[in-house]
Amino acid sequence: MGVLSKADGIPLYVQIRKAIQDDILNKVLLPGQKLPSEDELAARFGVSRMTVRQGISDLIDEGLLYRRHGVGTFVAQPHVERDHTHLTNFIEMARKEGIDLKVRLLAAEVIPAKLKVARSLSLEEGDLVIRVYTLRYTSELPITLHDAYVPYKLFPQLLQENLETNHLWDIFESYGFRVKRAVQSIEAREAGDEIARLLEVEDGVPILYKERTVLLDDGTPVEFTYCYNRGDRYRLTVVLDR
Repeated sequence: MGVLSKADGIPLYVQIRKAIQDDILNKVLLPGQKLPSEDELAARFGVSRMTVRQGISDLIDEGLLYRRHGVGTFVAQPHVERDHTHLTNFIEMARKEGIDLKVRLLAAEVIPAKLKVARSLSLEEGDLVIRVYTLRYTSELPITLHDAYVPYKLFPQLLQENLETNHLWDIFESYGFRVKRAVQSIEAREAGDEIARLLEVEDGVPILYKERTVLLDDGTPVEFTYCYNRGDRYRLTVVLDR
C-alpha cells in the first residue's frame, strides 16, 4: 500500500481506495485474505478511521472486498460475469474472455428419466436420458456445478465424446442439431451437503440456482440442466430494453 499525498488534490479516501485496489490487482492482497483493521490502516496511512472506512466501502460496493460482521474485511474471490442477454455457453464465454476454465466430469451415464426431467424434455417418465454431471473451475476454484440431461434417442453415441473438453452444444451441432434458444429460471437457494462439498463452501450458504431447458431451432427440447453456482464468484448481467 502506497504513501498518500496531500498535495495533488485527490481526496485521501480515493487514494486509499486505489492503493488497496492496486494491491488486489497486483496480487499483493489475495482472494480470501483479511485486510488489516481500520485502526491499523488509519495509523499506516496517517488518516482517520472514517477516511479509511469510506475508501473500503467503495471497494465493497464494487465487489472487490466483503465484510464479515465481527470478524473483519476480506478480499473477495474474483467473479465470473455472465451476460444472459445472449445465448452463449460457459466454455464459449470463458474462451472469449480469456478465463482459465477447467471441467471435471463427475458422472456420465444412461438412466431412466425422472418425472421433472421427462416433462422438461417432452419424454415419458422412465424414458432413457444421458446424464452429464460436471464441475467447472476457474483459477483452480470450483464455480459452477452442472447436472445436465439429454434424450438418449437423439444422441446414443454421446458417451463416446470427450465431455470434459467439448461443450454439449458443440457436440449437438457436430451431429447437425442447432441450439436456438433456452428457457431458464433463477433463484437463490441454500447449498445442501453434496453441493456445498463440491463447490467447497459451507453448508447452507447462498448459491445461485438455475434450471434451464435448451431448445433446437425446430423447438425440440434437447437438454435440461440443474445448475448450481457459487454466489460469491458468479454474477449475472441482463440488458433490458423498453
